[in-house]
Amino acid sequence: MGNADEIRAAYEAYVEGDYAAVLSLVDPGFEWTYLEPTSENPEPQVCHGPGELARWMARQSSTGLRTEIVEILGHGDRVMVVTRTPGIEGFRAWSTDDRTYHVLTLRDHRITKLRAFRTRDDALEFATS
Repeated sequence: MGNADEIRAAYEAYVEGDYAAVLSLVDPGFEWTYLEPTSENPEPQVCHGPGELARWMARQSSTGLRTEIVEILGHGDRVMVVTRTPGIEGFRAWSTDDRTYHVLTLRDHRITKLRAFRTRDDALEFATS
């Protein structure tokens, strides 16, 4: 199974609410760079460890919003993921559509990094650099 396939399986588990399956793929040294949704011009914020991700997934789940996979593109150890979450724009201070753009980095079949981007072009550039 390639990196893009592993990430697709992780996101499918996330979409179905199987957070344990997602967290089983996360490296203990996991680093997540995200964009704070309540800020109009968010500076990247960094969280560490699977616990931070678990708390975010629980908070996201409490909104009742459902995420859909739009696109997954693998490039070596990096995988770009575009998701669509109808209604999420109501939770963001910046002007956006309902898309989220992430690039994940894998090492030895474990997710070591996840980085959020505001646009698909920015995510694609990072994923392929």
